[in-house]
Amino acid sequence: MVANEHLGALRKVKEIKVVALCDKDEETAERMSRKWNVRTCYTDYCKMLDEEELSIVSVLTPPQSHVPVAIEAIRRDVNVLIEKPLTLSIADANRLLEVHAASRAKVTVDHLALFSKVMIKVTNLIESGAIGDILGSRIQWLLTPDDSMASTEKHWCHKLPGGRFGEVLPHPVYLIQAVIDEKLSVDRVLTEKRGKYPWMRNDELRVVLRGKSGHWADIYASFNAPRKAIILDVYGTRRILRIDIINQTLIEFGKRSISKVASAKDVLGQSTNLFLSTIENTIDFLRAKEMEHPLRNLYTCFLRSIENGVDPTVTPQMAFETVRVTEEICNMIQLS
Repeated sequence: MVANEHLGALRKVKEIKVVALCDKDEETAERMSRKWNVRTCYTDYCKMLDEEELSIVSVLTPPQSHVPVAIEAIRRDVNVLIEKPLTLSIADANRLLEVHAASRAKVTVDHLALFSKVMIKVTNLIESGAIGDILGSRIQWLLTPDDSMASTEKHWCHKLPGGRFGEVLPHPVYLIQAVIDEKLSVDRVLTEKRGKYPWMRNDELRVVLRGKSGHWADIYASFNAPRKAIILDVYGTRRILRIDIINQTLIEFGKRSISKVASAKDVLGQSTNLFLSTIENTIDFLRAKEMEHPLRNLYTCFLRSIENGVDPTVTPQMAFETVRVTEEICNMIQLS
């Protein structure tokens, strides 16, 4: 599924040409090669790395196999883009970073939501100081009981530390890091079981986090919601931001008085901004698949970092911090 999304987006990146695919299942590799008109396919990634002249390798395998594949590419000085998370543990991340330190290759991780239009707007607002000093943040990551991973008993995600939460947590963690602080600590983890799947020990999660400067944040994740929803709130001394990651909308709440006139103007302004952004986003959604724009942006940014010899938007060190926080939460989930 993920490979299809990446290959679809890469068709729109003119500077990049996909020349080879690799999958341990030969039938899958050949089918994908025909579907996307890629000239060569392999079942051995080391053979692919040795025989092809590659500038970038995208590691889109389940997270358990990220380390061996990425390390072989990095050792050959091939630039690597890794599907999130970087690794499943701090120990594996350290192994990968050690190899990277001795290589000329650049490495980035697919923290996809950061490359969406709405999150680029948010980070620009924060960096410009428009929302003032950051006070805190909250993210709600809500999924439905028929989530394809959660509802499949034998899916590999259930074997991860933290189970299905272990697969999804890197997303809310890196979003919180982007608006609060890379160096987060975990204060508290609360879990609950409400759903019907016996293979999921927990399906409700609440996490309280702290940044090194005292900023607070929390994550609420659920697999019992009536619809998929990802809502990020950022609280500043000048403005409050409410970001709908799925619908790609942003609402800004500034200072105002409590008078009726001020309230009416506030409601009208919010409604107008929401209407205009909804029209723009509807056009975008009709033109492209949900993940296409952020993936194109991700690859374009990574390509520019390679060409210009600068750090990618998501560095291995940033991705390491996401792994560290996720591992700490998952360890606490298993103890709960």
